[in-house]
Amino acid sequence: MFTVTYMVKKTTVLLREDVYQALKEKAGAKKISSLINEILIEYFAKKESMFGTMKRVDVADLRDHRERL
Repeated sequence: MFTVTYMVKKTTVLLREDVYQALKEKAGAKKISSLINEILIEYFAKKESMFGTMKRVDVADLRDHRERL
């Protein structure tokens, strides 16, 4: 089995009281940092477009919409 070690940076994050309580209930007081890391990794790993949620289309999917005279 492999062990992966990540570089850790210590920072201060200001949370609303209700957010803190929800994190504390879900992860416990000692593991809030791990839960925040998991949430952020999942959020940033999605790699969605900044321009909306429309799927990429291929030229083959397009139809010719010219008017017929």
